[in-house]
Amino acid sequence: MDENLSFLLADISSFFGLIPASIAFYRIKTAIRAQRLLSILVWGGTCISLAAFALGFFWGAPNLYLLHIYTIFDFILLTFIFKPVLNQKMVNALLIIFPLFAAVNSIFFEQLITFNVLNRSISSFLIMLFALSFFTKALKEMKILQLEKTPLFWISIGALFYNAASFFIFLFSKDLVPFKNLWFTYFGVHSIFTILLYIFYSIALWIRPEKPSTYHSS
Repeated sequence: MDENLSFLLADISSFFGLIPASIAFYRIKTAIRAQRLLSILVWGGTCISLAAFALGFFWGAPNLYLLHIYTIFDFILLTFIFKPVLNQKMVNALLIIFPLFAAVNSIFFEQLITFNVLNRSISSFLIMLFALSFFTKALKEMKILQLEKTPLFWISIGALFYNAASFFIFLFSKDLVPFKNLWFTYFGVHSIFTILLYIFYSIALWIRPEKPSTYHSS
């Protein structure tokens, strides 16, 4: 994959975030807890993506520092979304430890003008565990009669696919730098998975759960 196609896919994925953001705006009055939190996540993510696009495309200014901010923002919101299916002590600890670690790492080690490889890799791994925790709990308890009407089900699918791909892409991104075509191919693939993530987020925001449960309390 060449450089131009990779950047084109990245730009498309940024604007694709407008779809769940628009749905979130339309459905916010009837949204349950998970959907309201997801709405905040997609609104914030879309604003950051458009800001990064504007800085890079129109002014040619550095914008990677926005990724450092988004990594912490994304992790905090997803942790709150998955909180009903996670160990509460672990959640409280992660909400303190990861943001602090990510901030220190970004300021003193992986500088704000570079990709935050370590932060993104750790975040992706933990979010994968969150998604797997939902599936494990759902299969073990068998309380959900209609998975397709459970927002956390669609969020979990999107989070699992996206972060499984992102984990390895970010983990080995520095090793790919000398191989220009391969590097752009991997990040083009990342943009495709970002588009898929927004599709699953859109479904999660669009559906109307029949009744509250421990998985999507209002």
